[in-house]
Amino acid sequence: MCCLSFCTYGEQGPDLFSLSLEELTTIEIATKNKQTIYSSPSIVYVITRDQINEMGISNLQTLLNFVPGYQSTRDIEQGTANRISARGRSTALSESVLVQIDGNKINDLYTGGISILNRLIDLGNIERIEIIRGPGSALYGSNAFLGVINIITASNRNEMSVFVSHPNRVSSRFSLSHAFSEHKKLDFYLGVFDDAGDNYHLTDIYGIEGETHDPINGLDAYLKQSWHDWLFTARYMKRQLNDFIALGSLGNDINKEQSQQWSLSAQYNGTWFNQLDYDVSFAHSQDKWQTQALLIPKEVEIFPDFSLATNFVGGPFLTSKNSKAAINVSYQASDNHLLSFGSAYEKAHISDVYTATTHDLFTLEPYQQSIKLVGDQSFNDRKSRKIVSLYLQDQIQLTTEWEVTAGIRYDYYNDFGHAISPRIAAVWKPEEKSSLKLMYGTAFRAPNFLELYDRNNYVDFGNVNLNAEEVETIEVSWLQTFENWHVEITAFNNDFKQLITLAAPVEHPENPFFSPSFTNNDGQKSRGVETELQFKLTQQFSIKVLWNWFTDDSDINIAQNTGAVMFDYQQAEWRFNLHGFYRGKNEAVANQSRYFVAAANASLSLSPHLTVNFALDNMFNQQYRTQSIVYEEGIANRGRAITLGMQYQF
Repeated sequence: MCCLSFCTYGEQGPDLFSLSLEELTTIEIATKNKQTIYSSPSIVYVITRDQINEMGISNLQTLLNFVPGYQSTRDIEQGTANRISARGRSTALSESVLVQIDGNKINDLYTGGISILNRLIDLGNIERIEIIRGPGSALYGSNAFLGVINIITASNRNEMSVFVSHPNRVSSRFSLSHAFSEHKKLDFYLGVFDDAGDNYHLTDIYGIEGETHDPINGLDAYLKQSWHDWLFTARYMKRQLNDFIALGSLGNDINKEQSQQWSLSAQYNGTWFNQLDYDVSFAHSQDKWQTQALLIPKEVEIFPDFSLATNFVGGPFLTSKNSKAAINVSYQASDNHLLSFGSAYEKAHISDVYTATTHDLFTLEPYQQSIKLVGDQSFNDRKSRKIVSLYLQDQIQLTTEWEVTAGIRYDYYNDFGHAISPRIAAVWKPEEKSSLKLMYGTAFRAPNFLELYDRNNYVDFGNVNLNAEEVETIEVSWLQTFENWHVEITAFNNDFKQLITLAAPVEHPENPFFSPSFTNNDGQKSRGVETELQFKLTQQFSIKVLWNWFTDDSDINIAQNTGAVMFDYQQAEWRFNLHGFYRGKNEAVANQSRYFVAAANASLSLSPHLTVNFALDNMFNQQYRTQSIVYEEGIANRGRAITLGMQYQF
C-alpha cells in the first residue's frame, strides 16, 4: 500500500545537502542528547516524513528494506508476519532490534520482538525515524542487540487522506492538531485500512495444493497531549489477518490471527540551575495475541492408515502487561563535558494464557467443541519479570575536532541474572559535515518468555536455564557531505556469544511431544561493509544507492549481498520517485535466485491544500519467496499493486 507526498504546493522537501548544522542537530537516539549525524558516537540513519512520502511507503517493515544493514522479509513460522534482520541476523520474531514510538518500547514480552504483534507498523503519523545500526544496550538495555529504531510522531498536522488500491485495498488517515495555548497542545491521529489480499496458488506442509489469499485489516490511533513541561501519550493498535498459510497449513475460512497493543505514558521534563536537564517518565502497556489455525486437515494420512475425520483446529491465546518508571539526567559540567545518567524499574507479566484446541493434543480424539487448555496444560505460563537498570555516559570534547564518548549500563533481571554493557567511541570531525568514527560496544538480549517457558506444544520446549545472548562489536565509519554528494562507509565485526537456538529434544513431563528445546551456543560472527551514496545531479534530480556486503566467513542466514536504489525527480508541482531493493542468492531459500523488487510513486500538488498521487508496488510483478524454517522453498510474497490516493490539508 502506498501513500502520497506531503510537500506543500510547488515546494521541494529538504535534503541532506541543503540542511544546516542547526537543522541536522535533531537526533537523540545515539546518546539521549541532541547531536548531528556526524558527531553522534553511533551509526545513525535518519528518515524524514518527506522522504517516506516521496517513496510512497506506508509501513515500517517495507521501509527497512531501504535502510543500510536492515531488511524485512515475510515469514509464517509464528503466523503471517515480517522478520526484521539487522547485520545478517534474521529470526522469525525480530527480537534483535528494539523498536520504540516516542521513546516507548513496543517489543512484546512473549517473543521480545515485534513480528507477531506489531505487524505492518503504520507510518502515517511520522515526523521522522532515527535508526541505530549496531549495539545499543549501553543506553537501552535488552533487545537493543543489533539495532534500535525510534519512531517520532508528528505534531501540528491537520490532514485527511484516502487511498484505493488494486487488488482490493482501501485505507484512510486523519490527523488533527489544536493548540489551546503556547504550552498546551493536542495531536490526534487515526488510521484504518481494509486489505482483501493477493491471490496465491500454494502447497502447504501436508502437500495440499489450493488457492488462498492473505487479507489483513487494521486500526491505529494515537493521542499526544503536551501540557507545560508534561507530555502524555496514548496508543492503540489492532490487526486482523485471515486465511493464507498460518503455521504452515492452508486454512481458508479457518486461519485467523489477531493482535492488539495499547499503551499510556507520561513524561515530565525539567531543568535545575541551567546546567542539569532531566526527565521522569511512567509507561504502561498491554499486549494481546490470538491465533486460530488449521493444524491437521481432515482425511490426511498423518500415520500409516490413520487420518482425522474432522479438521484439527487450535492455537495460542496470550495477554501480557508491562509497567515502567524511568529517570534520565544530563549534567553540562562545562562547555566541553556532558555527563548523562539514568535508572529504570520495569515489571512485566503474562496475565492470561491458554491453548485453544478442537482435539486432544495426545490422542487426537475430537472434542464436542473447541476447548481451552489452561494452567499446566497451556502452552506457556503466567510468569512475571522484574528489571532494574542503571546507566552512565560521559561525553568529552577533547579538542575542536575530537570527541570521546564512554558509557556503561547495568541490568538486573530476577529470572536470569544480570548483564553489563559497556561502550566507547571516538569521533574525529575535521569539518562541519565530515567525520570518522571508531566504536566499540557490547549488547545483550534477555531470553524471552517463549524461550524460557514454552511447553505442551509440537514446536518447542522452553529452557529456564538460558543465559542472555551477547554480542561484541567493533565499527569504523566515515561520513562526508559535499555540495552535491554524500558518502557513508561503515565496516563492522560482530562476535556473538550465547546465541539462543533450538537444539535436541529433552525429556520432561511438560514436553510430552518430545519437542526440541532451546540452548546457548558460542562461536558465531558476522563481518561486513555498509555503503550509502547520494548524488544531487541537478536541483530537481537526486539519486541514493545503498549496498551491504558480508564476508564469506560470516555466519548469516540472509543473502551475502543486498542493496537498494532510489531516484527522486521534481518538476514544478510534480514529484516522481522510483525505488527498489536487491537481494542476492540466499542459501536458506531453496531454488530462489537473486531478485530485484521495484516500485514507483508520482504525486501532483493541485493546490496548497490538495495533493493526489499514483503508485505502483512491485511494478514488474516480481515473483519471489522469502525465508522460513517451515518451508524450505520459502514463503510467497505479494505481486503488483496499483494505488490512487488523495490528501487534503486544512
